[in-house]
Amino acid sequence: MASVLSSIPPSESDRLLRSWGYDLTGEYEQIISRTDLPLQSTILELATGTGRMTSVLTRLGFRVVTGDLEFGQRHRAEERITNAYLPLVQFLQLNMESLPFRDHSIPFLICMNTLHELAKPQKAFSELIRVHDPRGVLIVGDFNETGFEVMERLHQVVYAGHHSLGTMPMKEAEPVFQSQYQSVHPIETPLNISFVATGGRG
Repeated sequence: MASVLSSIPPSESDRLLRSWGYDLTGEYEQIISRTDLPLQSTILELATGTGRMTSVLTRLGFRVVTGDLEFGQRHRAEERITNAYLPLVQFLQLNMESLPFRDHSIPFLICMNTLHELAKPQKAFSELIRVHDPRGVLIVGDFNETGFEVMERLHQVVYAGHHSLGTMPMKEAEPVFQSQYQSVHPIETPLNISFVATGGRG
């Protein structure tokens, strides 16, 4: 699998995490590989950040529409995605608390390691469910306890600051998923807990 992701340039954070025995891009690939996302489909990915998930998706053969509130880190995202894969990517500026999409209009939607960064994660979570077409696949994940500990260590070393813990642990998202979807499949990786939801109850 290293050959699939080997064209993604590692950032300083990637190299440091790997020296500690962790690999976020590898975890993202593991999560995607355990879903039923159709190859070559278009994925809506929130939020772009430094482009880690977008870069993984492009290497796996997907087209990506990636959105973020602002694009102060877009240059870092483009460096990680690389010019060879940028034609597969469309960037959108949007607010996750008020997504500019019709109800149930997005069949394939991914949001990783983002909810802890949001002022109103419950509102954003409701928006994800509103715009998602339940006949497709919705993947939402965030750091587990180990992940937050590792991210705090990383931020202290790299940025001399602290990493947000957020206000909505992923365990609070599971019952919301279960109330809205027929199938909710948890995926645990070393740093993350993710949920794959399919089949709406409506």
